Amino acid sequence: MMKSKWFAIMLIIVLAIVPGIFTLIVNTDVTAKAASASMATQNWQASFSVALKKNKITEEYVYITTEKGSKVPATIELLEDQKTIVVKKLAPGNYQLHVKKEAFAQGGLNVASQTIPFTIIETLTAVKSEKELQQYFKKLLTTQRVEIREEESLQSTASEDKATANNESTTNNQVEGVEEGDIVVVKDGFIYTAKDQSITVVNAKDPKNLKMATSIKLKHSQYISKLALYDNLLIAIGDQYIEKAGTAMVTASIYDISNPSNPKHVRDVGQEGFLQDIRITNDTLYLIGNMYPNYWMLQEDNKTDLKPKIFDSMAGTEYQSLPLEKISILPNTMDGTYSLITAVDLKNGAKTTANTKGYLGGSSGLYMSEKALYLTTPMYESSIDVSSEKRVMDMIWLPRSADTQIFKWNVDGTTLNFVGSTEVKGTVLNQYSMDEYKGNFRIFTTEGNTWNEKSTSYNHLFILDEHLKPLGAVKDMAPGEKIYSARFMGEKAYVVTFKQVDPLFVIDVANPKKPAVLGELKIPGFSNYLHPLDDTHLIGIGYDTEQRYDSYTKRNFTVTTNMKMSLFDVSDFRNPKEQSTVKIGGKGSSSEVQYNPKALFRNKEYNYFGFPVVLYEAGKGDEVVYQGQGAQIYEITAEKGIVLKGNIINRNNNESYENGEQVVQRVVYIDDTLYTIARNEIKSYQLNDFKPLDTLTIK
Repeated sequence: MMKSKWFAIMLIIVLAIVPGIFTLIVNTDVTAKAASASMATQNWQASFSVALKKNKITEEYVYITTEKGSKVPATIELLEDQKTIVVKKLAPGNYQLHVKKEAFAQGGLNVASQTIPFTIIETLTAVKSEKELQQYFKKLLTTQRVEIREEESLQSTASEDKATANNESTTNNQVEGVEEGDIVVVKDGFIYTAKDQSITVVNAKDPKNLKMATSIKLKHSQYISKLALYDNLLIAIGDQYIEKAGTAMVTASIYDISNPSNPKHVRDVGQEGFLQDIRITNDTLYLIGNMYPNYWMLQEDNKTDLKPKIFDSMAGTEYQSLPLEKISILPNTMDGTYSLITAVDLKNGAKTTANTKGYLGGSSGLYMSEKALYLTTPMYESSIDVSSEKRVMDMIWLPRSADTQIFKWNVDGTTLNFVGSTEVKGTVLNQYSMDEYKGNFRIFTTEGNTWNEKSTSYNHLFILDEHLKPLGAVKDMAPGEKIYSARFMGEKAYVVTFKQVDPLFVIDVANPKKPAVLGELKIPGFSNYLHPLDDTHLIGIGYDTEQRYDSYTKRNFTVTTNMKMSLFDVSDFRNPKEQSTVKIGGKGSSSEVQYNPKALFRNKEYNYFGFPVVLYEAGKGDEVVYQGQGAQIYEITAEKGIVLKGNIINRNNNESYENGEQVVQRVVYIDDTLYTIARNEIKSYQLNDFKPLDTLTIK
């Protein structure tokens, strides 16, 4: 009886343990993630779900062969994570990486030797067949990854604040000669403003009598996000859902505005997916976007069309799949997203066929000069041994650190030539953290996360040559902080980092092989945006901050208070100074210019700089009290500093918060008149004294 009892107890214990043993065995499956191709100028790497033994990274256990099985000499290294193998110095060709099971640190019945095929390429080639395209996506399905991209905000050669021949506002572009577009544009005394599915055209030739010239109605499902001008063409860029094609499209609708009161539709050009941004340079419009195909449908139907759809009204009325010869797989990527680039020749009324290229490998940031396009994408730490659900939750609560992959194309009109790709440590903030100067590419990044006390964050500057080969770097700036704004100005670069105070770094980049920090200024607050005033002065727009004490955690913490604008004097590069500063509103006040430089108003004749503002003041406790909204205009000079000239504020009429329809979105000028543009009205003012002239209601 006693024996039976003990037997029953032991059986229960074994049954309880066995599932755990079984799970342990099953979980020792080895999964690998590796790109199918890499450029000869880059290293190729493979990441495994199981760690490897450093003493087993030898020719006996880890080696490279040709596709026919012959061993080839190669430099093979194991990274610090002990799960990633890097292969260097291989000539173009088809290869296989062999990893014997003895090289893996974790034993088990399901740990097997691994063989991974890959290709080293000299130039980017088009996908050769539907089968090759499907194989790419099927490989993704076997190592499915879910990623949440860090947004690289909608941001170098300093762009001068030039007026047009007609003395009117222009878009605040980053690079001179490269147009970026905005929601409001001005031409020949007419103001064009985007609102949902329509474009309002206002005749502002008589500022005391503003008139509605016309309204351009776009398709019901097309929401306009950008307007741009080229000669007598108005280009409206919008995202829309095409029911006929069953997908979302980015569409550029082009109009002839030779007669602004009667615009003529010229053509529509579209690409599947969503807009990243646009550029216009050298008579060419570039649409840059991303498209994510439903490749998991391959599990149900091998005939699923995974090619992006395109549309050009000059070529017909039907949506077409992008031909295979227009699709390439970017090196060192395993991303199921397409980066799509459509180039449209705008000469002669934009009547030649558009050229669309699709590149497998998504992107989230871009910088463009007159001769080159750079796309960037974050590359997160490998986590292929973790379930997709857990990865998503981990990234929400504990965002993973990432590096940045950079892709470069040389551009010549509608011709795009892929140059290559590379990786740099850390992530890039926005387009203003990137720049091209004398053929070299320069980029600021932040490595790590400021919230993670166990791992210090660092900030870096990397300089790469025209082939994306490293030239020089400044590393490990401002430990524990992250970049909030950056600006390149020829042979000098400026970067603002922040956690508790605002260090402005002045960096000499004249010698690309030996960049060096010249000076540093620490002040309270931080600048979200830096704008050049002249060669030795910078305008910074951001927030003021203050330190508070948390009695629960027994720690100090930093909070933002009012908006702040500073004028930095960097004439002594080793000793930068905050020459002048103004505080704007109180706690809770803000301006779109802090995250969108397009909202900056500039007038060189009057030395004016301005922006829309929404003003709040501190109330009881943590409450904020709405004060009003409108625009503020400042005269900013090296001699006088910052002087408020126009305080165009619609004061609070017992409202608790601002009315979105009345909030000023842009401030522009035509000759001696200033205009504020909101969704429901345009107002005109004298530019010299800001006396109100007229109001036009937009319905």
